[in-house]
Amino acid sequence: MRHLLSSAQMRDLDSRTIKEFGLPARVLMENAGRACAEAIIDHYPEKLAGVICVICGSGNNGGDGAVIARCFRNWGCEVLIIQTGKGSPSPEAQVNLALCEKLEIPILPISSTEELDLAKKIISNSSLVVDAIIGTGFKGALKPWLNEFFDLVNICAEFIVAVDIPSGLDADTGYCENSIEAEATIAVATMKTGHVTGRGKEVCGEIHWVDIGIPSLYYRDLKTVKLYQGSDFCPPPRLPEFHKNDFGKVYVFGGIPGYTGASVMAAHAALRAGCGYVYVLHRIELMAVYALKLTEALSLALPELPDSGEPDTQTLLHLLSDASAVLIGPGLGRDDYSLKLLETVLKNIEVPVVVDADGINLISENPDLYEYLSRPNILLTPHWGEFARLANIDKDDLEKDCLGTLRAFTRKHPTRILLKSHFSVYHDSEQTLVNTSGNDGLATGGSGDVLAGIIASFLAQNESIPDAAIKASYLLGQTAENLARKRGTASILPTDIIANLFLIDKEEQ
Repeated sequence: MRHLLSSAQMRDLDSRTIKEFGLPARVLMENAGRACAEAIIDHYPEKLAGVICVICGSGNNGGDGAVIARCFRNWGCEVLIIQTGKGSPSPEAQVNLALCEKLEIPILPISSTEELDLAKKIISNSSLVVDAIIGTGFKGALKPWLNEFFDLVNICAEFIVAVDIPSGLDADTGYCENSIEAEATIAVATMKTGHVTGRGKEVCGEIHWVDIGIPSLYYRDLKTVKLYQGSDFCPPPRLPEFHKNDFGKVYVFGGIPGYTGASVMAAHAALRAGCGYVYVLHRIELMAVYALKLTEALSLALPELPDSGEPDTQTLLHLLSDASAVLIGPGLGRDDYSLKLLETVLKNIEVPVVVDADGINLISENPDLYEYLSRPNILLTPHWGEFARLANIDKDDLEKDCLGTLRAFTRKHPTRILLKSHFSVYHDSEQTLVNTSGNDGLATGGSGDVLAGIIASFLAQNESIPDAAIKASYLLGQTAENLARKRGTASILPTDIIANLFLIDKEEQ
């Protein structure tokens, strides 16, 4: 898995490389600028035919841009620099801007709205714009004239490559009110959390990364967020001598009338993901519904007390005694009957338990249940709305700092969470893992039920909770991406995802 660093961690690595390792700051800047220029040539050579406009700020990001401009000039490209702001450049940036002047690279300074017209002409006539305005240290709001300038760049530029991170994007959270919207981003040394969280995936475009000489040993003991990638994916093992009992038993709690499809899709997804058995536990009055909807999965009526009609918890626990994993929540409902089922599971079940959808909403509505979240076998799988209710926060807080709100919640209620959105984050007290696979084909009711079923299946096949959660998230997203090669994303249904899990396209082999 790839490291995703915070801006503070990146500053610390830079500082250690300069002070401990003895690599001067100017050499690091030279390495960064040259590596970015080479990456642009490697990936986008067709963009070098016209004028290249490098927009440099006053910090080290602008210094990297000046090195890029020098490299392109020395390689025979037509280059000019727009230098933004009135601040004094950093010493290293100042040196490199001076070298650009010696190479007779035109430098246009702009620091106000009145100077934007000329910049607009230059940017509109450039085949490539390199964004080296603000680096990973950016926090807060842009100056008004920079807001206008960013809008101008986004509208007028033919193709934008951002150096390290698009200017205006928070490198720690991926939050921005306005930012440069790049077609590509060259991450310097390593990727940052803001590249993939918040709006990062949207405004970074295609992401590449370049080595600048930071010793690899400095990463060894660094506690970082990790990006889960295709090369990391390995499904639960299957051997020829295995039989169905070796792949575990998943118990899924059925839904209320009108919402039975959620548990049915979760059950089918669990089977497609490889578990040996799936049992759906349903209310007695829904026996005929589940008998019609289930073929491979088995259906069991929930035991009830004859006098009250409430769940018979002792008999239920006996039924669950051979479970390898339990899923509760999809279509469950939020009445007293559902609450009793959830409380019984949270309090008594020892095998891994996935709590999704209505299960999470019931916890939000019944604070006494929070005490069970610290049990090591519990995994919560909320989308942002469900998590906002669970954590009693506004969804805007998640927009501004997704990882921060997750960390704050788990400090108060130690648990394991897979937070679902256009990117997914698994977090517990030990680690944070991010998955970015997927597309808008998953923005359909039922996709979360499918994901919950896959997770439960992986857990039943002896995957750990972190592995099962992040692997299932990746598999769901990758399946949606594969389907998008054959059909429009708007037409992708959750049942399409189930049918295509692990499907190998022989025509592409």
